[in-house]
Amino acid sequence: MRTGIKGFTLIEVLVVLAIIGILTAIAIPSYRQYVVRAARHQAQATMLNLAQMEERYYTNNYTYYAVNTAPPTPEPNGWSNFSGDGMGARKYDINITVITATATAPDSYIMKAVPSNGFADPDCATLQLNNLGAKTSSTGSTTCW
Repeated sequence: MRTGIKGFTLIEVLVVLAIIGILTAIAIPSYRQYVVRAARHQAQATMLNLAQMEERYYTNNYTYYAVNTAPPTPEPNGWSNFSGDGMGARKYDINITVITATATAPDSYIMKAVPSNGFADPDCATLQLNNLGAKTSSTGSTTCW
């Protein structure tokens, strides 16, 4: 037996690889969930900001402002039809549909944040917010907001 050779045995290397594999199997799904939650929170913050802008607009103009996502482009005066740091980094497209007043109902709007740009949110899918502040998701999950 040689005593002067230094290094790792095959079994030691395999044990280290097994430990790394187990840690990776735990860490990657947790990281993906974090990314989805962070993008969802960013979309929610954008939607709440737009809701405040809608109320200010309604106060001055007696109607709500419609925001269309086709094509998703920056709107004037701070109105945004996407969430994210820019067009290439957007995760949700935001659309505001204005429902005009009738004899029995006042003006209202429905704001929807739809996953876009290859992003997917399996837990919540489309986030929705209306002029009354009702917050829902297309999946019906109660944990989205």
